[in-house]
Parts: sequence; structure tokens; C-alpha cells
Amino acid sequence: MPFPNFNYCIICEGIRPEIGGKLTLLGYYGITPFVQVLVVNPNIALGLCFVVGFPPVEDTGTVYQGTFSVSNPSGSTIFQTPLAKIKVSSAGSGILGVNCVIASPYESGTYHLRIHINNEVKLDSVFQIRTATQAEMGFSGLPTPEPGGKPN
Repeated sequence: MPFPNFNYCIICEGIRPEIGGKLTLLGYYGITPFVQVLVVNPNIALGLCFVVGFPPVEDTGTVYQGTFSVSNPSGSTIFQTPLAKIKVSSAGSGILGVNCVIASPYESGTYHLRIHINNEVKLDSVFQIRTATQAEMGFSGLPTPEPGGKPN
């Protein structure tokens, strides 16, 4: 029986493991393909974390090995993990976490991420990276001070 397709891919800035098999996601961007990563300075390396999930795997006797890769808008692979064994269970869903650093300078546009399990594509999705506009960089939760130090 083949490895199942992945159910989701969450993109965030960081992952913190918790007691009981839980994860805390830091700096949540969204779930692919509906993700726009806004960056302030495209000349600084960008760290992203990917959390991907898959359903229970009935055939736990098979050895599953996989790679995770990211391609830039030009189609060049800019990040790829080494081939690694995937832990599976027939009793519950599986989760993989991948940390990725995208070197600077990088392009604005559509990035592709793919997961191959035993040489078969099991996730093929996209996300966007673009430079934030001046308006998007501001935090609107606090009043901005007027010249002279008084809030407006």
C-alpha cells in the first residue's frame, strides 16, 4: 500500500515541541497554498518552518524515506533535506516539521514546496514571498507619537 498524500502544510517562523506530543507554532503565516510571507528586508536570510501532516499509514512494515524541497520562482531548488526515514503509525496521524533557511537575496513570487516519499511526490504546493509595503510594516495597535512625543 502506498504512502498517503499529506493533508496540510502550515508555514510559520518557529516550532516549539511541548509535553504530550503537542507543538506551539510561533509566527503563524498560514496553510499552503494560501500563504503570503511578507518580508521587510529581502537582503536578510529568511527562516521558515513547515509543519506537514499525513493520515495513519496502514502498511507500517514498509520503510518510507522522504525529502522536502523548496524551489524559487525561477524554478531552481534552493533548499532540500537529505533523504530521511519517515516514522509512521497505523493508529494515528503523523506530523513532520522542517526548518528551512532561504538565503538572501531572494525573489518575490511563487515558491514551490514538494515532499517525495519513496521517490513519489506526496505533496506539491505553493506559497508566496514578497516585500511588505510601508503600510504593512506598521503596527496599528498602538497610537503613533506626534513630533514632540505626544500620541495622536
